[in-house]
Amino acid sequence: MSKNEFIKRVNKQLWFLDAKEKNALNKYIDSVDQNKSIDTNKPIRFSNEYLKKFIFNHKKKSTSHVFVLLICMVLAYAFLLGLFILGLVASLAIVHAYINPNIDLSVFVMLTVLIVAIIIMIASLYAIKHTTALFTKKLLEYKFNKR
Repeated sequence: MSKNEFIKRVNKQLWFLDAKEKNALNKYIDSVDQNKSIDTNKPIRFSNEYLKKFIFNHKKKSTSHVFVLLICMVLAYAFLLGLFILGLVASLAIVHAYINPNIDLSVFVMLTVLIVAIIIMIASLYAIKHTTALFTKKLLEYKFNKR
């Protein structure tokens, strides 16, 4: 496997890292690559070793921590999915009201509600992505550091 493909697979495997951690990962890959001590045929093993060494520094986690984390994850996803569905239903209702004008609404109000609904949908999808990254990181931290 080529070095570029290896880096691409490692970055894909570690998609949940923030910008500072990704920069540190790239510097680490460059320093290891200069020493020629990298096995480019095993990107998953490299990713797991990097996580163990540099990201999750032996913070012991108990099962109660995972239980609280899972409850928070369910609540966060329920809230964000509710926001997305709210935006979707509001935009569909406005489009329906525009096509069949049973309600007397001005065009300005319709456009405003439609724009706000679309913004809510986009913001909720963005928040879902970052929430998924956070919870993925926390669950992997538990996996690597469980008692």
